[in-house]
This record gives sequence, C-alpha cells and structure tokens, in this order.
Amino acid sequence: MQYVPNGWKFSTFEMNKTYLSHPACSFLDINLEQTKGTFIASVLTVILNSVFSLITATGNFIILEVIWKAQELHSSSFILLFCLAVSDFLVGLICQPSFVAYQIAELVDSFSVYCTLRMIHSISSWTTSGVSLLILSAVSIDRFLALTLHLRYSTVITVPRVIQTAVCLWIFAVAVATLRFWMSNWIIIPALILVLAFLITTLSTLKIFQIVRRHQRQISQQQESVQSNTINMLKCRKSAVTALYVYGLFLIFYLPFCITMFVETFTGYTLTVKIVYDYVGTVVYINSFLNPVVYCWRIGEVRRAVKDRLTN
Repeated sequence: MQYVPNGWKFSTFEMNKTYLSHPACSFLDINLEQTKGTFIASVLTVILNSVFSLITATGNFIILEVIWKAQELHSSSFILLFCLAVSDFLVGLICQPSFVAYQIAELVDSFSVYCTLRMIHSISSWTTSGVSLLILSAVSIDRFLALTLHLRYSTVITVPRVIQTAVCLWIFAVAVATLRFWMSNWIIIPALILVLAFLITTLSTLKIFQIVRRHQRQISQQQESVQSNTINMLKCRKSAVTALYVYGLFLIFYLPFCITMFVETFTGYTLTVKIVYDYVGTVVYINSFLNPVVYCWRIGEVRRAVKDRLTN
C-alpha cells in the first residue's frame, strides 16, 4: 500500500490505474511501487544527472561555439560533428533535466506532472539517441567517400548537402520516436535501425582501413607528386579512427540499456527492470559528456580552437 499527500490510501494497482488514465501516461510503461530500492535509485540518479546535465550541456556548447566561429572548421566533416554535438547538447539541456524532474515528480506523487515530464523525456531521449546513431553512420560514409571520390569529393559532398542530410536525419529520428505512440511493436523499428547503422558504420570503416593499407603498401612505388594524396589518406584514416572511438563509446554505453530492453520483453516492466532503467539510462547520458573530451583529444583543430576559446 502507498500513501499520497491528500491522505487517501491507494494500492499499487489503483495508483497505476490512476496514472494510466492520464493521456500522456497511457503511452508509457508504468510501475509506481515504491521501495527502498526505488527510492535509492531515484535519489542517486537525480543527483548524478543533475551534475552531468550541467557539464554535458556546457562541454557540448563550447564545441558548438568553436565550430560555429572558426572559419577553418566550416567543412562537411565538421558540420556532421556539429550535428552530433547538437544532439549531445540537447541531452544535457532537455533529456537529463526532464529525467530529474519526472523522478522528483514521482517521489512527491505529482502524477500529472510526472506523466507530462516523462513523455517529454521519452521523446527527447529517443530522438537524440537516434540522431547520434544516424550521424555517426553518416560520418563513416563521409570519410569513405573522401577516400574514394578523391578530387570530386569537394564538389559532390558540399556543406549545403550535408546540412540538408542532417535535417532529414533529424526529421526521421523525430518521426520514429513519435511512432511509438501509435505502434504496439514499435521497438522493432529502432532495433532494425540500430542493426542497419551498425552494418553501415562497420563496413565503411573496414573499407577505409583497407584503402589506406593498400595505399601505404604502394607508397614506395609512388612519386613525390602524390605525397599530398598520401597525407589526405592518413588524415581520413585518423578521422575514421576518431569516429570509431565515438561509435565504440556509443555502443559500450548503450549496451546495458539495450540488454535491459531485451529483458523487459520477457519479464515486463517489473520493479527490478524499472530500477535498472534508472541506472542504465544515466550511463547512456554520460556518453554525451565524454564525446567533447574525445573531440579535443583526437582532433587537433578542435583542441586548438577550444584552448583559444577558454584562454581568451
């Protein structure tokens, strides 16, 4: 049994029915049973997300600012990096604050606020995650085309086209995130997108390394006139490795969440699953905090621009 602020006593079943009667909550998995475990999970994740929300938003805002202001970073590859940073910035600006807010609303038994905030959190989280995954695949394709198109790359892959592609990916991600409110087996769609994106990114990255390796074997037979092409290939390889780092972190931090979703399909939204979701969801958000660190570590242009931004 649970007590609510107005003094009425409700069973967990009755409370769940009350929440499900709210238009927003009718689309969500609800389990309002409160135990010591749920209380500890809520408090810990509220604290962690409150702290990381500020750090994540600040770090990614700096990345956005330096790319926006530095003229030398206005290339197609950095535009994709900019879009990825936008997604991570929104995690710190919307996803984590809404997570903290709906957790607090649940603790104080404010069901209407809880439902609204959790709906916002659900849509924003799935959208930003989807955009990150799609943009990472676009980065790998961009690097592959940079190696295969050679001199035609700058004419085929232009900044306006990259921006248009990014906008389409955002629209697609929003559409997929909102489809969950009309489809019973909605989870199949993001699962297929994840598999497809994984295959595209993996194949593109493997092809990049094959091209670079083959080129390196031919260096001794090449003349000095093609040294610039060698440098370009090495730059593409380095940027591909950087994208691989970001993609690897994405998979590592999202793996516990995916496993939890898989378990939920068999067990339902149990109390244990609910508690685990709080923790693995927090782990997912930490990924958005680490990405700016990877950019500064691996990309010299970004590192210098950030250093100038912080020192001036």
